[in-house]
Amino acid sequence: MRGHRLARVPRLHSLGGLRVVDPVEAWVQSAPLLSVDELVQVGDALAGRWSTLGPARGRDLAELVDAVERAHRRPGVVRLRAASEWLRAGVMSPRETLLRLMIERAGLPRLDVNMKRWTASGAYLGRPDLSDGRRKVAVEFEGDGHRTDRRQWRRGIERAARFVDDGWAYHRVTDDHLRGPLAASFLGRLARDLDARP
Repeated sequence: MRGHRLARVPRLHSLGGLRVVDPVEAWVQSAPLLSVDELVQVGDALAGRWSTLGPARGRDLAELVDAVERAHRRPGVVRLRAASEWLRAGVMSPRETLLRLMIERAGLPRLDVNMKRWTASGAYLGRPDLSDGRRKVAVEFEGDGHRTDRRQWRRGIERAARFVDDGWAYHRVTDDHLRGPLAASFLGRLARDLDARP
């Protein structure tokens, strides 16, 4: 565990009887302690909807960018600036962030995050983690909940079938696809689908 000291004490809030800083301030303070990818994961969480702590979710991206600009001389600000370039709103999990970063850093087109998709006739398909509606390409990260929760597993299979029936290329990926040979294979398949679909 590493501690740190601030020259200026930020405004504190009470959480469960503890005095804490605002979640965005905590993100800025964590910059010297976390990697760029970890800072992106935390920033995506702040701008996303999956945190169980109300003040730590649904924050506006502009607020995060402003916090980075105000941190111009604070420790870790270079890392924080690098992370802020990759932030996206609407991300639902830390693994989604890593998947998105891998795809974007491979030079592939930027995909929409958790956007609801419909057929041409108006039937609801689902909300894939990442997708390109024009090219009809979807990517879904399958965490352990997809494997261990029978209901979630069945819903995932049916959702994938709906997309495929509507002519989508539907990619299901796991932790194993985030690194090594499986990452390269997945990125190759995704690139081919994105290139092949006008």
